[in-house]
Amino acid sequence: MNFFKMPLWLSPLVLIAELDHLVFSELAITPSNAEYVKITNPTDSDIDLSNYYLTDGTDIGNGEFYYQLPSGTDYWSGSSSDFICRFPSGYTISAGSFIIVSLRDSSKYASEFGENADLTLNDDMLDAVDGENTKGNSAAPKLGNANETLIIFYWDGSSTTVKDVDYLLWGDNSFAIDKTGIDGYQSDTPAASQAFLPIHNTDEKLVRISEEGNEIQSGSNGITGHDETSEPFNETWGVYALVSSKPEISAVTVSPESPTSEDILNFTATVTDDEGLTSVQLITIFQSDTTTHTMVQGASDQFSVNVGPFGLTGSLVYSVTAVDITGLSESSNLFVVSINLPPEDLSIADLLNNLSDYVGEQIEIDGVVTVSAGKLRTTFTEAFLQDESERGIILYNSALDTSFHRGDSVLVVAEVDEYDGKPELIYSSITVLKENAHIPVVDLSISEFNSLAYMYTFVKLWGKIIARSDPSGTNAGANLSLQDASGDVTTVRIWNSTNILYNDNFELINLELDSLLQVGELIQVAGIAGEYSGVGQIQPAYPDDIQEKLEGQTGDFSAELTVAPFPFVPQLGEVIAYSYSFPANARIKLRVFDMAGRLTSTLYDEYRGISFYKEDTWDGRDNLYRLVAPGTYLIHLDVTDAITGKHYQDMAPVVIGVYRD
Repeated sequence: MNFFKMPLWLSPLVLIAELDHLVFSELAITPSNAEYVKITNPTDSDIDLSNYYLTDGTDIGNGEFYYQLPSGTDYWSGSSSDFICRFPSGYTISAGSFIIVSLRDSSKYASEFGENADLTLNDDMLDAVDGENTKGNSAAPKLGNANETLIIFYWDGSSTTVKDVDYLLWGDNSFAIDKTGIDGYQSDTPAASQAFLPIHNTDEKLVRISEEGNEIQSGSNGITGHDETSEPFNETWGVYALVSSKPEISAVTVSPESPTSEDILNFTATVTDDEGLTSVQLITIFQSDTTTHTMVQGASDQFSVNVGPFGLTGSLVYSVTAVDITGLSESSNLFVVSINLPPEDLSIADLLNNLSDYVGEQIEIDGVVTVSAGKLRTTFTEAFLQDESERGIILYNSALDTSFHRGDSVLVVAEVDEYDGKPELIYSSITVLKENAHIPVVDLSISEFNSLAYMYTFVKLWGKIIARSDPSGTNAGANLSLQDASGDVTTVRIWNSTNILYNDNFELINLELDSLLQVGELIQVAGIAGEYSGVGQIQPAYPDDIQEKLEGQTGDFSAELTVAPFPFVPQLGEVIAYSYSFPANARIKLRVFDMAGRLTSTLYDEYRGISFYKEDTWDGRDNLYRLVAPGTYLIHLDVTDAITGKHYQDMAPVVIGVYRD
């Protein structure tokens, strides 16, 4: 027989929930004063034991068997160390519960275990037959230490047969019972083929560790049709310590410690038990709902379960309950954790606006890399991160880190720092979430840029180049002076380290871009907003950060207006097309007047440094976006040369028709 003592981490759970009758679940054979049997009711109904019997009184040699009780003769051995007895009338085992029956008297059991049994053989059990002592000698031990059987059976007091309820055989097959061929009974498993329990040591007991295995389920002598003599005891029982202790529960934790309504919570606990565990469960109470969650055993004595997300806020009360293989249970203390709304994602604008609150703190923030390391600085990491809040910040590391690139959407874990007045993130990790993400950029006028309100932000400007200086001596970069329509000027700083125009050896490497970056050319430039000596400068980092600025087609330096020569009806969604051209370095005003000379709408009012020809449409609405009345209007072009002060004018009529149903 392959019986074994199971360590906790190998012990299978007791699974008797599917059984449909009473079962033995524990048995102590020695020491003599500690003899007891545990009987469990695994069913959903209470069971009245009034017609149930318990016996170890088999005497095969003399033909004395419990199943002969209905005949009134030869139903037990009559030995002082044997018994056949009946449970007290009306005694009930509740559904899902168990009882302990001491096979001695109450004082002997109490002295061994420090508590009372539910029933004792000598004090509570009844003789099988009224008026006849069938409980043996009260001073004699009952269970055979080397071999024997113990049987619980049912007899209604009138039938000619009894019904087996559960059957135990230990030591060997000497006391095996086989009712095959007995009148009124079905066949049992042959005695020589019956499995048997081992003999345990004095400080041990036998414990059921599962259901009845592959026991025959129908067509036999059991109370529900089972062949109780066919149970494979070597699979369904194990040997454990005699004195059981409750499970021990410690180190109950929840992660994260400050959860939000969107978090999945991981609960863990350390649970130990000498016999083995049938279940470890997490009990949660949230929003008045109590829920039980089965915890799964991991390494060693660690149990865990994931719960949530809850989707709501409030106090979550939780505890851990464990039940061991002997039926003893223990619960941890009650714990409470608050579930709050998730914090709003921290934006770079929020961080910069409240920088003093964050300096020295570890944060987690996401954004898109606008300029990667090795572009504006080459000996350490000075990259730039930006998000949709239209603000940027420096990513810093003392070593040069080229593992992330422009357009990478990243999650950054970093300490917030302010070095020499510059806010920066000293990052500990950068996780790339997506490559080739949309790069946020802020379109600014040069006046807005010069306010220095967008430092370290990736911005876009346009204007006319009015001066240029190239790298030489200790100046490792080219400077362009850029002016837009407002007349404001700023600096474009093109570092040699970017290899946009020159390389680190001061060699011109981009002839095509060089031809564009000449005085008088109109360009669009994107880059990191910075400053030098308190004056703003934009720092492009890649060749495609600098583009030619085009508005329509380059003009012929004349001021001219053309309007489509036909009426239109704005009420029907119609528009009128017009085109105009203007010279370089001019202020252009294109406006609509009614025939009384009143201003109706301004279509264009800008300074431009280069001549253009443009096409557009008017939708027949005024400056307040109202449809104007039908009639004739004048579109008026007024151009002022910014250098000479000379005026150019042109005008053309436009007719708004009447809508009729």
